[in-house]
This record gives sequence, C-alpha cells and structure tokens, in this order.
Amino acid sequence: MNKGISIDSTSHSITPSRPQLLTMLDDSLATLKAPSESSPIGNGAEPAGPRYSFLSDGTTPPPAAYPRNFSFYYDYRSFLVEGVLFRFPINLLAKESLVFQDMMEVPAPLQTEGLTDENPIHLDGVSNADFVQLLTILAPPQRFKDPTPKLTFDEWTSVLKLSDMWCMDVVKEHAISTMSSLSGVDPVDKVVVARKYGITSWLAPTINVIIQRSQPWNERDVERLGLSTVLKLAEFRDRLQPRSQYGYGFDWELVTQRRETSVDFSGVIMAELPDFQV
Repeated sequence: MNKGISIDSTSHSITPSRPQLLTMLDDSLATLKAPSESSPIGNGAEPAGPRYSFLSDGTTPPPAAYPRNFSFYYDYRSFLVEGVLFRFPINLLAKESLVFQDMMEVPAPLQTEGLTDENPIHLDGVSNADFVQLLTILAPPQRFKDPTPKLTFDEWTSVLKLSDMWCMDVVKEHAISTMSSLSGVDPVDKVVVARKYGITSWLAPTINVIIQRSQPWNERDVERLGLSTVLKLAEFRDRLQPRSQYGYGFDWELVTQRRETSVDFSGVIMAELPDFQV
C-alpha cells in the first residue's frame, strides 16, 4: 500500500495522509502569495487590488468606525408629551442643555429609551404647546430662504419656560432679548413674566407703563398680579400728584400720601358706583 494514502474502510474513499495534507496546504499558500506577472510590483510593494481579511469563522470583520460630524449627524429620538409623540434630534437639545447631554452619555447597551416610538422618552410636566414652541426655535429651517419663526409674546413665554427648566442658557437669553423688543404686549403680562423668571431689567420700565396708562385697575390685573401688588401700585399712583410749573405746564411729584380734600363726592359715587349703595 502506498504510504502517502490512507483508505477509509467504510466508504472505500481515498483520503490524503497528514503529511500529504501539510504539503498541499503549503503549496496553496505559496500560490496565493506569488504575484501575477501582470501585477505592478516593485521595491517591496504589495500586489495592487483590494485586500481582504477573514475572521476565524470565515466572515469578514466590520469596517472601522468612521468619525462622525456631530454638527450634521442627527440622532433622532422619540419623545412623549401629553400623549403626543415627537421625533426630534436629541443632538440639538443636548447642544443647549446639560439635561439632554446626560441622556446621550448613557452607555449604548443601556440607552434604549427614545430609540423607538414604542419606548419614548417621557417628558412629564411639560405641555404639548410649550414643547412645540421650543422645537420651533431649535429646529433647523427646511430651506435656506425660510424666514426666522415669528412667535407671539405668549409663545416666546413657552420657550422661556422650558429653557429655564432645562438650563438652556443661550436659548433663554435669546428669548428674553426677543421678547424685550416685541410691541403691543400687555404690561401686566410682562410684569408677571419678569417676576417669575427674574428679569429685573423689565420691571421698572413696565411698571412705569402701568402707572402712566389711563386704564383703571381691573379684575384681570388682580388675578395676574395679585391683590397685594395691585394695592401697592394703586397707592403709588395716588401719591403721584401734578405740580404746576408756574405757567410752563405741569410735572409730577411723589408725595408721602394722597392729599386730603373737602370736596363732597357723594353724588358722583351714587351715580357711578350703584353696587356700593345699601
């Protein structure tokens, strides 16, 4: 029997022996390594063409991770706000807020919330209307010619509310700056917002508008400002008295209290304030 061949007695097939297998493998490797005559090899260069590597299971390894341009690599997440789903790039939120930055820093295996509509990020305590206005400001324009969104004072207040809640300092400053220049805003509403969010630069000029107006105090003022504030401002306005400039008109002075008068106003009271009659 040939010593280089072994015979399988069961199937009667001829199989190479171990030494012969090693020789065949060496020949195959030498053939793979040998350059073809047409390959432009010189100075130790490797053959032209693609190079392939294989894992132990015969599959090709995944390509190396490419660097990401996070300015234009949007990571969309699902958010649930008052029963409504939103799909928005968390990158744009994280750029402005440490709250959302922390969400993005959760390790990938644990970062499952928000990846699908079935498992959204729940934004409890946030109104749908407020979230819409914030996203309107943060969302990039659809086209380069699209105008900047124009919001009302109330809509900007929504932006201010959430930017304050989520520590979006740049967004908050932008909202305050824009709201400061809006015209036709009810001064009472402006005072309410200024006091709530600590915008002290608004207070004196806006209270001045309230004191200057001819409109009397009303129930809405009391609801918005509170009874204590309205009484204090009413007292302040009573103490502002006109002062003659000796033929040059009038200016105003702040007296310690409203001047007492002996004029009888009973007739006017009966005519104008019937609800106060017993």
